[in-house]
Amino acid sequence: MTRQSKNPQPGYATHAYPLADLTRALPPLTAFQAFVAGAQLGSISKAADHLCRTQGAVSRQIQQLEAHYRCALFVRHASGLTLTAEGSELLTVAVSVLTQLVQHADIHARTASVVTLRLPSTFAIRWLLPRLADINHALPGTELRISTSADDTPDFTMPDVDAIVVRGTGQWAGMDAVPLFAEQLTPMCTSEMAASLGSAADLAHVTLLHPGHGHEEWRCWLESVGARHIDADRGLVFDTLELTLTAAAEGHGVAIGDPRMARDRLRAGTLVTPFIDVAQNGLSYFVVYPSQRAAQSKIRALADVLFRLAQED
Repeated sequence: MTRQSKNPQPGYATHAYPLADLTRALPPLTAFQAFVAGAQLGSISKAADHLCRTQGAVSRQIQQLEAHYRCALFVRHASGLTLTAEGSELLTVAVSVLTQLVQHADIHARTASVVTLRLPSTFAIRWLLPRLADINHALPGTELRISTSADDTPDFTMPDVDAIVVRGTGQWAGMDAVPLFAEQLTPMCTSEMAASLGSAADLAHVTLLHPGHGHEEWRCWLESVGARHIDADRGLVFDTLELTLTAAAEGHGVAIGDPRMARDRLRAGTLVTPFIDVAQNGLSYFVVYPSQRAAQSKIRALADVLFRLAQED
């Protein structure tokens, strides 16, 4: 740290590290975060839960630091982790650097508030977009960014995702899950096709349309009405509920799904519900985010407005 700076920019401090040193290869920031979490929580498993990563990933990231610095950072024993002398020295530096980065990010966030929500495409089209004006009105000064995914896993490995709407049971380690509404299942089809369906037994003679590869939705509904003799695995399979409902509206078969996601089609009459029976499969829609983000006002505000609109639904 005593070498003369090679950085030609005006005002660059003399005797500071030259640009070549500042840009040399270092371990990734995620490795330092894993190390700090492990040091403060005293456990790889607790650090993994806190960071929403696997234990294996956290272990590898800490080993990456140990390989870079060529020393052990922890003493590993049955009850957890204890810092070595070298680990204690690195912890002081890592906490200082991460603190400065977080403080800078907070300052930037106050001047440019952006919240990114990931959600299933059908949910985005059929539930969120009709309420988008209300959501934006409730989030003044915040830019809402929306991305879609068919994955029902609350995966926050991508740093630009703040919260995710997930369909599931609400039990995810290290996550806060704000319930929106329970999923309901009922068949939907055109009025012409509905005329041929006097009872659930008549579904044996039409094409079943599935909103996913598991066929769980049809199986759940058929079991709930006592029609187990009908093969729930036959029919056409789509990768989204939106495509399934579109196929049903075009007369290709009978879809199964939550009528909330087909409200406009049901009101217009392009789809009808041929049976009064509605089944619940134990799944609900949740707004999910890592527990350590609960203090971020923009995420709390987004979860609050989605919860309120769901209760008004």
